[in-house]
Amino acid sequence: MSIPENIAKAITRLCYSVRSEAAEWHKENQPELDRLKEEKLVAAAELKKRLELMEIRFKEECRRTRMEEERQTEQFAEFLESIDEMKANMLEYYGSMPKPIALMIHHHAAELLKQAWHSPDARERFQMQTRFTNLMLTITEDLTELSAAGGHKALPEKTIAFIQNKNEE
Repeated sequence: MSIPENIAKAITRLCYSVRSEAAEWHKENQPELDRLKEEKLVAAAELKKRLELMEIRFKEECRRTRMEEERQTEQFAEFLESIDEMKANMLEYYGSMPKPIALMIHHHAAELLKQAWHSPDARERFQMQTRFTNLMLTITEDLTELSAAGGHKALPEKTIAFIQNKNEE
């Protein structure tokens, strides 16, 4: 026999031996392989179910967030409309008040509202809400006093003082 034939036989025996061992290993471990295959299928099914639930929760959370943002936008628009009404009332009740002063008061109220509405910091948002509320109460107080006095004031003095004091802080 020649060397190449010996090498070929050795390689053939080696291949046969490896195949035999692999087949024997598969035979011995088949129950474990079947169990692992079953566990893999169960895990894949559970994962699919969890992903479907997560997708449902995410869609619902997006829907709730969208609804909340729409509600917030409507409320913000209402506040802006009320500030516009306040400006119109001031111009009406304080007939001699220069329009730029009414516009300045309106602008100040609108800026406080924006800061109160859009501040990412909860503490700052609360402080701005309080300042906005206090400004609106001061304006109401001025308008109430004007009505009680029979409409004889030229300017909403407390409102102007409130804005000046807040700007000096």
